[in-house]
Parts: sequence; structure tokens; C-alpha cells
Amino acid sequence: MTDFSKNRRQKFLSEKDYREDEDAYKYGIQLAYDSLSSSTHKAPGADSRNRWSIASDSLESLLLDYTAGKPIEELRTQFPDVIRRFDIYVESAISPRGKNPPENVADTFEITQLDAYVYVFWLLALCRLLGHSEFIPTVIGWVDKTLEFNRGRDGLFENVVQALTGTHVEAPRVVLHAVPYRPLASATIRKPDERPALVKEFVEGWYKGMKPTYWYGAHTDGLYFGYWCLEAALVTVLWDIDDSSYRDNLVYPKDLVDFAREREAAASAADTPKPHISRRTGEQCPHTGRWGVLESPGAFLQERMFKKGDTFPEGIRRDRSEGPVTWIVMGREDGGPTREA
Repeated sequence: MTDFSKNRRQKFLSEKDYREDEDAYKYGIQLAYDSLSSSTHKAPGADSRNRWSIASDSLESLLLDYTAGKPIEELRTQFPDVIRRFDIYVESAISPRGKNPPENVADTFEITQLDAYVYVFWLLALCRLLGHSEFIPTVIGWVDKTLEFNRGRDGLFENVVQALTGTHVEAPRVVLHAVPYRPLASATIRKPDERPALVKEFVEGWYKGMKPTYWYGAHTDGLYFGYWCLEAALVTVLWDIDDSSYRDNLVYPKDLVDFAREREAAASAADTPKPHISRRTGEQCPHTGRWGVLESPGAFLQERMFKKGDTFPEGIRRDRSEGPVTWIVMGREDGGPTREA
């Protein structure tokens, strides 16, 4: 078995197909760039379509790399360029409600269309899962360019946006694409112990529910970049759902979820103040400096200078009696940190 077969994240992708698809995306993106820079006469809307091709091919190329087993840190590095390319497209795109809307419904970012709905969720999910939450307002801004058609119409979308940003837009308990999204929407409003079964139901019905999308069935006929239920991963992380009952499903990107959870746990631990260096009566002083016996935060019953190697004596306790106490460093003579490493 080759390293590729071991590392790939879905069984449908062979190394040969991956190399060919990788080259196809690179060629397509370069071709679109060449067309944009060309001074020859172009059909109306050609530049907009080229910009969309660059952006969407970049996203699909990133998903292809994920499917092929590339390390997530590499994908995290790639992702800002994907967002930048979509942003360039959106800034110059013809209004999706104008006279000449783009041909592909996904590029309107109008979530009433399934392809667009999926694209928006994928982008929001990757923002959060890859640790690039700074781009979430950008993606939502693209959706808000046609605000009256997009916002306040889909309960799942608004619940997710609120969980991501804290901003609430009132919406009915309606899901624009009930098949397959109704169970996922329910998971965002039901009790915690009911959520895993609902997300499991969604994951198991997700691929079948994607039949209307342009990429459905691409593993047998088309440019296959992977089938990934990123929406379930996003809701799992946002609502802190136990994914043990569905994490081994072929379309569930469990290592993206693990990556996000590990990063967020590390960030939370870093934000938690480490305890002060302290020693009990009878132990040796590790650092020369001022030490004290704490009565309450910010108030010490007594303070003394100790040299490195001194044995800490008994001290005055909170009840004003003398006995074994905990001595806490207040300031080190060598200027070192006063909290544990």
C-alpha cells in the first residue's frame, strides 16, 4: 500500500486522479488569469466568470488537497488566498439580481439556491475549522450584498451566524433546503442530549440530499474534489456536540473537527492565568526574592525576603494562628516570572 493510499481521507481518490485533477485546477486558474489580462475583445460578463472560476477552483483545489491527505496546517496556510480570490470576484461581480446574472447559481451567494447555500456553509465552516475566524464577517458580507433575499429567511443559517458572530437576525423556524438540512437545523435548537442523533441523521442523509448540486457523482464522472459534510463539522464545533456516533462516517471531516477543538482548547488554556510559584512550610525556596502568605487576593498576612535554598518556616495563617502555610512569590530578585511555566 502506497503512502498516498494511507494518507488519503476518502477512498474514491486515487493518486493518479489526484495528480491529474491537481494539474487541471492549476491549468484552469492560470487560463482564467491569462484571459483577465488579455486585451482581446471578450464576451459580456467574461471577466466576472473568469474571476468566479479562479475563486471556485481555488476552493475546490483546497478540498481536493484535504481529500488527498495533506496536513491541515498546510490547508490553513492556503485558505486566506481562497478568501482573497472570492473577495476580488464579489467586489467586481454583476449583481445577482441585475439584468445579466452569472450563469452558475453558486456564484450569486444567494442561499435560496442549494449550490450557493452549500458554498456559503463550506466557506464559513472552513473559516472556523481552520482557525481563520477573522474572515467570517467577510463571507457574511458577501451574503449580505443581497440581504433582502438572503437574511431572515432560513432558521439554520441564522442560528449558525448568531453562534459565529453573536449577531441575531430573526428568522422563522423554516429551512430553505429541508432535504437534507432539517435534522441539522433541529440540532441547533434542541436539548444537548438530543443533538448527536440529529447530526448523525443529517450526516447519513447528506450525500443523497446533495443530488441537485453540480458536483454530485463526480467520483464516477467529473472533477472529484471530495465529498465533505463541512456543515455538520461546523455545527458540531459551535454547539460542542459529541460526535462519537458519526465521526467515522465517510463524509464527516473528523480530523478538521479535532484540529479546531485542539486549537480552541490550547487558546483557552493560554488565556487561563497560570498559578503563582508557591512552596509549603518545610520546602526549599527556589528563587531569591519577596514571599508572602496570602490572606485574600491582593492582601498578604505577612511578607519576608528569602534566599534561594532557604527552608520556608511556619507562618501566620488566616485565623491568625501560627503553623504550616503556603508561601507565594511576590517578586524575584533575578527578575524572573512569578507564575509557573
